[in-house]
Amino acid sequence: MIVASGPYLSPHFVDTVRRNKWPVVDSGGAHLCGMENVDFLNPGQAARAALSRSNSKLLTSGEHALDWVSRELSGTSIDQAANLFKDKARFRRVTNSLFPDVKFRELPLEALPDFVPAAADYPFVVKPAIGFFSIGVRTIRTPADWARAKEEIGAEVAEVESIFPEHMLSQGRFLLESYVEGTEFAVDAYYDRDSRPVVLNVLEHRYASPDDVSDRLYLSSREIIESLAPQAETFLADINRLSGIRNFPLHAEFRRDGNGTLVPIEINPLRFGGWCTTGDFAWHAWGFNSYELYMNDEAPDWETVFKGRGCSEYGLVVLDNRTGIPGEHIRAFDYQGLLSRFSNPLHLSDMDFKSFPLFGFLFTETAPEARAELEWILNSDLREFVRKA
Repeated sequence: MIVASGPYLSPHFVDTVRRNKWPVVDSGGAHLCGMENVDFLNPGQAARAALSRSNSKLLTSGEHALDWVSRELSGTSIDQAANLFKDKARFRRVTNSLFPDVKFRELPLEALPDFVPAAADYPFVVKPAIGFFSIGVRTIRTPADWARAKEEIGAEVAEVESIFPEHMLSQGRFLLESYVEGTEFAVDAYYDRDSRPVVLNVLEHRYASPDDVSDRLYLSSREIIESLAPQAETFLADINRLSGIRNFPLHAEFRRDGNGTLVPIEINPLRFGGWCTTGDFAWHAWGFNSYELYMNDEAPDWETVFKGRGCSEYGLVVLDNRTGIPGEHIRAFDYQGLLSRFSNPLHLSDMDFKSFPLFGFLFTETAPEARAELEWILNSDLREFVRKA
């Protein structure tokens, strides 16, 4: 069963749902995002269907759809598992025995201005207890960073609170946690009917600098998959010893520290990467359908996937608006000009940049000799492609 909602559903996601004739709950605006000619259930039917079979599978389209799970499946094992992961502060408390070196504390927004970190607290990360797209996230290395962050966070959250509801972005609770040095990775996976983790994708999250917290660029390759997938499965198996979850998709983010240990940053429940990004990435980059693999309890055949691919890197580029120009003041964005800067753009999904703080998502293939294009997009503010109103 699919729980789908607006404001965005990718054509690949919609086509997959329609072609497989999966039943769908419209938890808000899905019918306005291309989700037509599908088997819609009303919420009562959907709740009964989700609870009627022990091995039933549920997949949401993203953070927007989780509100339906909390409302209609309250108190069920699905809801309890989702709440374990969705609330980052709760997740830290539950997994503290596995990762005792990660120090954390939870504070209400109104307490941030008066909180004075001890010298031993630096460096640390501050972020909403519930959130996504790195909204309200800051890396704090010095008291000056903290003073600046306290001014910026309140304004940033206030700017987007009219767009994203409380179940997607906590406007009142923040988590302060140890900063973990190391390379960051994102993983799409699921727990199968026997509670075993199945990894569907691994992407390295690239940053422009140590203080960068943006979601601009994710990369994957044969080397990344073969290096991280086995370790990620072990990591997720260890996490699941605390809960025994099964038939459960997720999107995990973690860092591999200098000792090679995977330390979790967050785990997002009942979905893959937000706004259909990483599910679409698997299709455009690797040629398999993550949604179908989860629903059918199958795993990628990596040996076949990698055949003939060489040393290319595959990119997911989040075209966030960092131009400093509000969307309502932008008349157009030169997508063709952007595409011309890449050696092999695979697919572009454009967005309503007047309503949301991004221009779209771009999927790319980059050969070793063209890697300069990745450094460029990682640092570009995209102003050269903006046409003001």
